[in-house]
Amino acid sequence: MRAFAWFLGVILLAGVIGASIAYPAYELTSTFANWAFHRVAGRIAMLVLIVELVWLCRHLNLKQKRDFGYGLRWRRFLRVCLQWGAIGIATAGVGAAFLLVTHLRVRELEFIPSTLSFARIFLIGVGSGISVALLEETVFRGVMHSGIERESGPWMAALLTAPLFAVLHFFAKVRIPAASVGWGSGFDLLARSFEPLGHPALVADSFLSWLVVGLILSLTRVLTGNIAVAIGLHAGWVVVLRMLQESTTGGSAPAYCAWVGRFDGLLGYWVLPWGSAIVVVLWLTRAAWVPYAKGLNTSSL
Repeated sequence: MRAFAWFLGVILLAGVIGASIAYPAYELTSTFANWAFHRVAGRIAMLVLIVELVWLCRHLNLKQKRDFGYGLRWRRFLRVCLQWGAIGIATAGVGAAFLLVTHLRVRELEFIPSTLSFARIFLIGVGSGISVALLEETVFRGVMHSGIERESGPWMAALLTAPLFAVLHFFAKVRIPAASVGWGSGFDLLARSFEPLGHPALVADSFLSWLVVGLILSLTRVLTGNIAVAIGLHAGWVVVLRMLQESTTGGSAPAYCAWVGRFDGLLGYWVLPWGSAIVVVLWLTRAAWVPYAKGLNTSSL
């Protein structure tokens, strides 16, 4: 638990430092870009966290590639990422189909379906998927998992990182109007970002959705000892999520509205049976895919 406390501490410290310097950073960036305050604050906190994690990894003696989840040879690692990225897109496509068929998501009026428009949102999704998956998996299923695993074992590492992964997805979702931004806005953003967690009934579905996602990704880390599968799945899911965000908006479907959360209009209780099915399939077929993902044989999926 000591390692987990260290990681939790640096995350909290990054939030406080980021809140302290968010306003001057926003004022500086406003001279050459029209970036929203919450985006500037989020990026500042992320940069601070990266610096802190570099120090913490040295402190906890997490220095090898394997400690970061990159124990496979690069060619095998990239191949596994691509294969599971395709699986991630396919499985997320099932969820997207449910949202579209039930009219929980409907086409954005400004989105005109065409080959060019689909190519554009797909490239946006790929860019987001790769960047988000690399960063989050390296931190959560990489160094954080390794640090906790040394003290408490792999399953405890999975059970501790997944809830934290879920909670942090509420950060920087608050919007502060430009006219209201001031020196205290960073701390206001920090406090309001986690305020929804004080009302469990409003965010339970979104929290459970992210928790299930985190547990699935942690399961692949436990079974394979690296993050190649996790990066692939995570990236594939984000690709589809971003494509939905770019091309659809929330619809009105009273018969199914309980399945989608009010927090983002995308995730919700539908993720629970979807995620449970993925876990069952991953577990029952582990003899077929785990050896290759661990680098133990040369056969592919």
